[in-house]
Parts: sequence; structure tokens; C-alpha cells
Amino acid sequence: MNQFFVALGTSLLIFFAGCNKPPAPQEPVSPEPTPLATPTPLQVINVGVFLPLQGLGQGSANEVMNGLAMAAEEVNASGGVTDHLIRLVVRDTRAEPARAEKAVRDLMSADKAVAIIGGLSAGSAEAASAADQIGIPLLALGSTMPGIPSREPWIFRLCQTDFHSGRVMAKFAASLGAKRAVVLYDPADDFSKTLAIAFGKQFKRKADARIAGEAFPTGTVDFKKYLQTIKKKNPDIVYLPLAADQAAPILKKARELGLTMPFLGTANWDSLEFPAMLGEAGNNTYFPGRFNPEDPSDAVQLFLEVYERKNGTPPSASAAMGYDALIVLADAIRRANSTDPTKLREALASTREFPGLTGQITTDPELTRTESLPVLKLEGGRISFLEMIDTN
Repeated sequence: MNQFFVALGTSLLIFFAGCNKPPAPQEPVSPEPTPLATPTPLQVINVGVFLPLQGLGQGSANEVMNGLAMAAEEVNASGGVTDHLIRLVVRDTRAEPARAEKAVRDLMSADKAVAIIGGLSAGSAEAASAADQIGIPLLALGSTMPGIPSREPWIFRLCQTDFHSGRVMAKFAASLGAKRAVVLYDPADDFSKTLAIAFGKQFKRKADARIAGEAFPTGTVDFKKYLQTIKKKNPDIVYLPLAADQAAPILKKARELGLTMPFLGTANWDSLEFPAMLGEAGNNTYFPGRFNPEDPSDAVQLFLEVYERKNGTPPSASAAMGYDALIVLADAIRRANSTDPTKLREALASTREFPGLTGQITTDPELTRTESLPVLKLEGGRISFLEMIDTN
């Protein structure tokens, strides 16, 4: 019996010893992390774009889009404008006037765009008229006619006027030693007539210069007789103040007829499509550029570097124009501190000497651009920078 109690007592001691055993160490429990506040997403500003992404001019239009996209990326990476990100809303005009006008109206009504960028081909005039009627700022990439925006207060030009480029080409003709010039133009077309007048006034400033005009009716397709007349006159140069798609077949026929003298043209020829239209007939042609890739400024050289890294090819003038258009618009939105159409229009109208890739940009029609312009040469299917020409 005594042995039983001894055993029982020993068991109880072991049991109670086990109950009083200190607990095994536990891993420390981390407190639940405090959730981070969700940042308020930036609002979005829709910027409308209308371009001929199919049809005539599609190569240049795609270059414009590359420039626009690059500028939008830079603006958004820096925090956007007035706490808003920029979103590009694009409509394809297919180089059709009716589609260009509809694109402008749809971009405002359906897409709620605060401003529109576009142009380059057929339909630019119709689009500008629609924007002016609606009351939405339009930054015109290729509108060179004088009178913008004085006649159309909602339209803003980002390039030189026809008067300026016409004078530049007349000075370039003189630098070639040309004393006799012929201008082949359409007197019923404002674009053609304005350039012809500007060229003629500047060219005739030389005491020994002689110039003649060969006018043709709108809609002319066969230019053989006009070119034969020019050949008989044997000028030192021929000036064609015409759009690229109209000038190309004339140039081809001129070369077929043996007109080997230099042909001078317009800034409209500075496109990706123009060399392909002409082939070898494009040799010995010259025209004003809209962008100087040899500009040593830091801004231009950085643009060239980044653009080629992103796209695998050097940028054209169209890419630089697209880039400038969006940067100018972003600057106007910041200064207006609003996307209200009237306030934004006023900010755009007050743009003075904005340092763009294509030169200093001033939107006041009374303060036309007078800085030097690059003259480009087409040879062997390639457009290259030749020299800068100043009209002062």
C-alpha cells in the first residue's frame, strides 16, 4: 500500500510539474500593416487629332502621330497639365474633305475634346471652318495661308506663312545665280497665287532679274504645252508654287521634255511621300523645310536621339510639327489654368516666340515668322538639308 501511494505521489508531482512548465517561446506576431492611402487618379484631358492615316499623306500622318505620342508621353511623365493627363483621341480622315469636317465635329461632340490638332491634306479648309463655327481651338499643322487666325479666330497656325516661304525661295534662287525665272501657277488658287506673288516681288529686287508667269486654269491635267513654252524661254530656274501631289506629275513631264534646270517648290513638298512620287525626276529640286535636323540646339538634338531610339528611324518634319503642336497646346492649358474653350483660345492667341523644334512659334497673324528657314534638296530619292536662308 505504501508503495502505491509513493507511486501515486510521484505521478502527481510529474503531472503538476508538467502543468507549471513555462510555455514554449512563440514567434513574435507582426502588427497588421496600415493600408496605404489610394492616390487619387489624375483626370484626363481629351485632345482630338484628325489625320489621313490612310490614303494620300498617310506616311507623313503617321510621323505626326509619332511626334504627338512622344510629346504626350513627356507631358504625362512630368505630371500632366493642371493635374490632368493628356489622352490623344484620333480620327482617320482618309484624306477626304467630308471626313475631315465630320472628324472635327465628332471629336468635340462625341469625344469631348478640349482642342484639336490636324491638317496635312485634303479637308483642312473644311475642318478649319467647322472648328471655327463650333468654337473649339484647332492647331493647324499645314495652314500657311495669311489671315489665320484673324479671319478664323479659333484656328492657330504653327508654321510660316506662304509670303515668308515664297520670299525665302526667291532669295535661294538668287543664291544659285538665277537671273531668269518662270513661275507656273494657278491664279484661281489662293495658295498658289500668294506664293507666286511673294516669290515674284522678292526675285525682282535684283536689278538684272527677269521673271515671267505661266498661268494655267484650275483643273488642268495636261501641262505639256505650258512646259514646252517654258522650255523655249529657257529660264535659269522654274518655281512651282503647288502642292506636292499636283507638282509631282508636272515635274515628271518636265524632265521627260528635257527641262533640266532646277525646280523650286513649297514646304508642302517636305514629306515622306514626295520622293516616292517622283523617282529620278525629283533630282535637282529644292524647297523650304519645316524642320532643320542639323540645328545644334539641345532640344533638337535630344528630340532626334529619343525619336530614333523609339521608332528606329530619324524623324521627319512632320514628326517635329506634331511634337510642337502638343507642347504648344499643353503650355496654353497651363497658362489658362483651364480647358474652357474661350480661355484656352485666349491663351493660344497670346503665344509669343515659343521655342519649338520647328522654330520660334508666334500665333499673332500680325507678327509673322521672319526667322531663317532651311532649304532642302531632293536628290537620288532622298531629302537632305542644304542651307539656311534668311529674308532679312
